[in-house]
Amino acid sequence: MPQERTEPSKDTRSSYFGYASVLAASALFGSAFTLAKLPLSIVDPLLLSAVIYVISGAALVPFAKASFRLATGDYYYLMIITILGAVIAPVLLFYGLKQTAASDASILTNGEVIFTIILSSLFFGEKPKGKIGIFAIILVVAGLLVATTNIKISSSLLELKAGNVMILLAMFCWAIDNNVSRKLLIKSPDSSPAKIAMLKSLIGGIVLLAIAIFLGNGSALAGISYTVWLTITAVAISGFGGALLLFLEGMKRIGTVKTMSMFSMTPIFGIIIAAAVLGEAISILQAIATIAVISGVILLSRN
Repeated sequence: MPQERTEPSKDTRSSYFGYASVLAASALFGSAFTLAKLPLSIVDPLLLSAVIYVISGAALVPFAKASFRLATGDYYYLMIITILGAVIAPVLLFYGLKQTAASDASILTNGEVIFTIILSSLFFGEKPKGKIGIFAIILVVAGLLVATTNIKISSSLLELKAGNVMILLAMFCWAIDNNVSRKLLIKSPDSSPAKIAMLKSLIGGIVLLAIAIFLGNGSALAGISYTVWLTITAVAISGFGGALLLFLEGMKRIGTVKTMSMFSMTPIFGIIIAAAVLGEAISILQAIATIAVISGVILLSRN
């Protein structure tokens, strides 16, 4: 007698969608660093951050069904994630990137995964499950370090440079943002990932744009060429707006620890995209490290 096929439960389908969302988010965000190289060499980091966040927020309006309302108690959380994640963090990141070697920056950006999991474990009640969960996290972090350093850590990374500190602070701000966003998504059924992503990006972008104009940087917008505008728009819509929306979908469905472990694929995608677009070679060590990261992510997803 043939066995009946059982359909995946609603929770299982939701988890699958969550994993797929974060994987897509990491690919989109990984591509943003390669695409952002051209405008960052021409446009002031503060102004670039402002324009990217305004465009990404505007692009998310249809997905949020043009709804700008939240429950009264939710505006407090929105203020925290907007100030930290859409104002302070992007400015620190772009200014830090201008002062830090690309190889050092790629290592330091891994701090977001580590900071988010530590904060989640200490203050938000979510942590890796048992020894297998801890081993999976260690495997992911070790793989990331090997993939992004290729066992070569420059002496400049160990120096207390302003650029290095800025990038680490940006990662810490995003780590707080990630955990507070997760709390908001669980707390309020009205706070959909699309709405939070739209409000955070749009408000943060407008604040940054106002600051840039106040500092006299706004006039530079007129000097940006059509080609650069296309690149900025692509980075804003896919690398920031789309990535943020998919990231929050994953956060809501599979939790902070699993989301961050999956999102740790971002540098891997960055290496692959850089190799495809810029012709950079991928070493054997980086290939092995990529397998280690993927293994850790799969192990954690089943834990």
